[in-house]
Amino acid sequence: MPPDAVGGRTEGLLPGVYVLVFQLHEAIEIPVGRLGSLAFSAGVYAYVGSGMSGVEARVRRHLRGHQRPRWHLDYLLPSGKPATAIIGYTSQPLECALADSIGRRFQVFRRFGSSDCRCPGHLFRGEDLPAIANAALDALRGLGCAPRVLPLSAEPGPAKPNPVKRRTRHPR
Repeated sequence: MPPDAVGGRTEGLLPGVYVLVFQLHEAIEIPVGRLGSLAFSAGVYAYVGSGMSGVEARVRRHLRGHQRPRWHLDYLLPSGKPATAIIGYTSQPLECALADSIGRRFQVFRRFGSSDCRCPGHLFRGEDLPAIANAALDALRGLGCAPRVLPLSAEPGPAKPNPVKRRTRHPR
C-alpha cells in the first residue's frame, strides 16, 4: 500500500522519523538557544527528528526560514545547504533509536536536538555525504522502516529561506 493511502491520510500528514542531511561549506560559530554559542566545522551534517503529526510537514517547516527559531536545527540550518531528507513513515517512537544508530558511526553534537530525551544528541557530523546518507538509510531499514529519500538541492552554497507568499487584494 503506498504511503498516501495508509489509514486514509494524505502523505504529508503521515507520522514518522526523518534524517535531514545538509552541508556547511565553512566553519561557523552561532548561538543555539539555551545551548549557547557553538562552533561547527565545515562538513556534512545529519539531524534526526520526528514529526508525529506529519513528518513531511515537519521537514518542510525546517526548510523554511524562521525569524523565531523553535528547534535547535532552526538556528543552524540557515547557514547550511540542505542535500536530502530521508523519511521513515511510522507511528512508533523511533527517533532516539535512529539517533543512537547513526551516533555509533559519526561524531555527535552533545545535547543538540535532544533536550526532550536522554540521548547524547540528535545532530551528527561526517566528511562524506553518501556515507552519512547511507548510514541513515541502513538505520531506518534496521528499525523496520522503508525509507523514502527526498532530494532537496544539488547547488552549493547556504540555504535561502523560501520567500513569504502574500495574497494581494485586487480591487473590484
